[in-house]
Amino acid sequence: MPRRRRVTFENFGQVLGRPPSDGLVKRTARHAFGNYFKMFADFMLMFTLKPEEIRRMVRPEGRERLDRVLAQGKGAIVVTAHVSNWDMLAAASAVYGYPISAVTNELPSGGLNELVVASRERIGMKMIGLGPGSLRQILKALARNEVVALASDLYSGDRGVRVPFFNRPATFPSGPAAIALKTGAPILPVWIRRQPDNLYVAEVEEPIEVSRTGDTARDVQLTTERIVQFFERIIRREPDQWLVFLPVWRPQKVAGTPGSPMQPALDPS
Repeated sequence: MPRRRRVTFENFGQVLGRPPSDGLVKRTARHAFGNYFKMFADFMLMFTLKPEEIRRMVRPEGRERLDRVLAQGKGAIVVTAHVSNWDMLAAASAVYGYPISAVTNELPSGGLNELVVASRERIGMKMIGLGPGSLRQILKALARNEVVALASDLYSGDRGVRVPFFNRPATFPSGPAAIALKTGAPILPVWIRRQPDNLYVAEVEEPIEVSRTGDTARDVQLTTERIVQFFERIIRREPDQWLVFLPVWRPQKVAGTPGSPMQPALDPS
């Protein structure tokens, strides 16, 4: 996988502030690939894990923050990053009794997508496929006072928000901020980390402040910047658990130009 390795070295070089050829960058990348395959092994286990086994594998911290948010009756927009094992994070939410809908891209390879969906639904997760009808399903879930989870640290479209990310501009989806502005639902940063014993800690942090100045574009920009600052902090803490092996820092494209992939930003404005 030479191209994937090259991209990974470039990503971790940016995170660590070192050249892609640096020894620490390469060690971090190798550990990240190891953690990725641990995640894959745990995913395969999810077909047979019982709820009580998932509870033993994942220790939650800060559940009271999620309870406080849901007590407001507007649902919760959970933002997380591709750190450690986001599927296990969603599974733990479901087995601890929180109704959760995860917004996901469909996998391209045939029956694999059905396999993934079946594994997730078996433990009580709901899936919202990213596409034209996504926003309506998200709004309905929030209106039912449910949790909507979005892994928002990777975006390949052209309608996102440019934000400094490890000292270099990158594009992130506007959806979490825009939906929070529209619905009043709080944005809750949540992440999961793998411990040396291969068990997990899931951390629920304090809600991210949603900017409400009346200038929608500026409010989306400022709120997205706060979300990205959360991503930076958790990636700095566990860099080899950030499992993103695709280009993150890309030149800005002009929307609608030939060859530009158009990915929904879930912007209801």
